[in-house]
Amino acid sequence: MKIVLANEIYPPRAGGAGWSTRALALALKEAGHEIVVVTTSAGPPDLDGLDVRRLAWSGRKRFAVPRAFAAFIETLGDDAVIHAQHPLAALGALHTRHIKRVAVTIRDHWPICFWSTRISRGEICPRCGLVPMTRCMRGHVAVPAPLSWAVIPYMRWDLHEKRNALRHAGALIAVSEAVAAEVRNAGLPAPRVIPNIVDARELARVADAAPLAPVPERFLLFIGKLEANKGVQFLAPAVAAAATGLTLVVLGEGSLARSIKHDARAADVPLIFRGWAHREEALRVLARATTLVFPSLWPEPLSRVLLEALALGVPVAAVDTGGTHEILVPEESGLLVSSIPELGSAIERLVRDEALRRKIAAGARLRSQAFSPERLVPRYEAVYRELL
Repeated sequence: MKIVLANEIYPPRAGGAGWSTRALALALKEAGHEIVVVTTSAGPPDLDGLDVRRLAWSGRKRFAVPRAFAAFIETLGDDAVIHAQHPLAALGALHTRHIKRVAVTIRDHWPICFWSTRISRGEICPRCGLVPMTRCMRGHVAVPAPLSWAVIPYMRWDLHEKRNALRHAGALIAVSEAVAAEVRNAGLPAPRVIPNIVDARELARVADAAPLAPVPERFLLFIGKLEANKGVQFLAPAVAAAATGLTLVVLGEGSLARSIKHDARAADVPLIFRGWAHREEALRVLARATTLVFPSLWPEPLSRVLLEALALGVPVAAVDTGGTHEILVPEESGLLVSSIPELGSAIERLVRDEALRRKIAAGARLRSQAFSPERLVPRYEAVYRELL
């Protein structure tokens, strides 16, 4: 089959959505399909030996990027399946003559929440609607509170347009049961659940080399965006509560970078702050971590960091939100908790109990097989065949 994967976010500089698209592209190519990746992100046209089309666009992102995708997709013949991986690519693909051959993967909360996080004022949004939307303006809209009401009609229109477009897709795919439940509750067609692919063999090859910057022999690790939805405001307190004495290594960038450094100093937590790291470097550091700390606050759709930790056999202490329990089996492939005080206790257990750490590492590698190309490619192929 000819399969076009469309995503406005794509490597070399990308978050989990972009790297998950790359993993799918490589797995489908290995299975013998003709793969074209189309994106509006910058980078080389032949990354990883894939045919990557980098589209130019100008203007306001919300409208210009979907137009760029639509213009490209309109040039395709009727023999191609289009698989949109993120909202702007989906909006473009769903406004073309190929709409019935478009599958859309929903990777986070973008059909439900204008900001895609379901976080309002540092906590889970209680509900969405005309009045509750005023809660969401702080930190997002740089206008006085009374004037922020003027933005709400646009937010409501944007969500309406996204949901209406999704109703006409050839197929909807959710990365987890947690995301699928949100989609159904919003009155959209029930999506199939197909999780993201992680190739343990590729990760092992990359992680085998030593990190470019040395790390301690034993350390705690956080990888991700330094934003409130990732719970980084709880990171230093949780590590301090664990009282292991291990250094906390942080790989990531975001608006809370400065506060993390301040919190670590205040809590007397040894900190190595690296900022953003290339994927290869992040994997090499991850593979050597004593414990990955995962304090996420938002309903996690299906964290790629957790999938990669599984594949590398890295013990994880995680707050159980969203689809996290669909990745980690408690006490078998990770430790799941419901609160930050409990997270500190879970970190302490993993650091001090070597037998538990070995058990979790082995269970994680075994669990990662559920997300392998061999398990998941046939499920994607079944969707594509139905669209042709």
